[in-house]
Amino acid sequence: FYSGAMMIDFSITECDAVIAWVDGNDPKHLFKKAQALKDLGLISALDLNGTKATRFANNGEIYYCVASILKYAPFVRRIYIVTDAQTPEGIEDFYKQNICAKDRIQIIDHTVLFESHPDVLPTFNSLTIETMLWNIPKLSNYFIYFNDDFFFNSKVDLSNFITNQGKLKIFGKKRSTRSLLIKKQLRDWRYKYLYPNKTISAHFKTSQVLSAQLAGLNFYVELGHTPHVLDRRTLSDFFVQRPDVLKEQIKYKFRSINQFLPVGLSNHIEIKHGRAQIEGVADCVYIKPNNINLNQIERIQEDQTMFGCIQSLDELNKNWQKTLHETMIAKFKSYLPTTVLDSISAAWVKE
Repeated sequence: FYSGAMMIDFSITECDAVIAWVDGNDPKHLFKKAQALKDLGLISALDLNGTKATRFANNGEIYYCVASILKYAPFVRRIYIVTDAQTPEGIEDFYKQNICAKDRIQIIDHTVLFESHPDVLPTFNSLTIETMLWNIPKLSNYFIYFNDDFFFNSKVDLSNFITNQGKLKIFGKKRSTRSLLIKKQLRDWRYKYLYPNKTISAHFKTSQVLSAQLAGLNFYVELGHTPHVLDRRTLSDFFVQRPDVLKEQIKYKFRSINQFLPVGLSNHIEIKHGRAQIEGVADCVYIKPNNINLNQIERIQEDQTMFGCIQSLDELNKNWQKTLHETMIAKFKSYLPTTVLDSISAAWVKE
């Protein structure tokens, strides 16, 4: 695996941001997804983690994510948005209205990402997509990966992600893999012999454990819903040596219990080779439908917490959705195009 230099010159190091995004309301996307589900016999399995509509929902989170990078992470060179034949409406207005340079935000289509593996497309699987991020043309060696519902909540710099010794900072808890691997074996047995016609739903922790096992570790770092720093060369070099693993990983059009977490694999390889430092649980405002409260809104407003994540915004009640949009607009107004502000405001703030 890659064993590059441990020292970094922060004055010249380039660092990009990569955001995975999809508009699940797009008729063309819905048609392709429905066809893929039908082909796989999953029409009656819409409760699986990897097929739920909320995973594909688009409620404007991408704009807050981009604005947060522009506002709080000026060191980021380019922002790559990875999509499937889609472009977020009004994304070009970030540069048309002089909020950022014209080439700072770039759209990367799945056909580019999977240029050497076109047979796996279309894919609706974030784990499959994340596995190929290293294939983005001209991507910097070090990059920060976001889901579109992640955002920076306060000012950050490169030292928040990479130490002075050149080690990547990994935010999470160190845990044993043993109990979860046993649990997975028992679950596999149960479904194979007792429920042979059912599909096992994918689990985030299981994918992290599998990534640690693949890297040869007997522990894993349990990650949260925050941006992650990665070294492009780590996954690229790993898959050059293990094309069989790559082929197996990306064949799934929807999340599978047998897939590993690509970010986790990268992290665990870095740890194994002494190129990473475990930082503990990240400082994050993590909002999801069953835990939202006014204290979290205040934490977003105060600019003290480093990261934020608004998960399944579409599943919150209308009042909380409106409150969150108002809060995020107030926070990032100077870094959002007027066209985007008008579109969001028309739907939520002025109703």
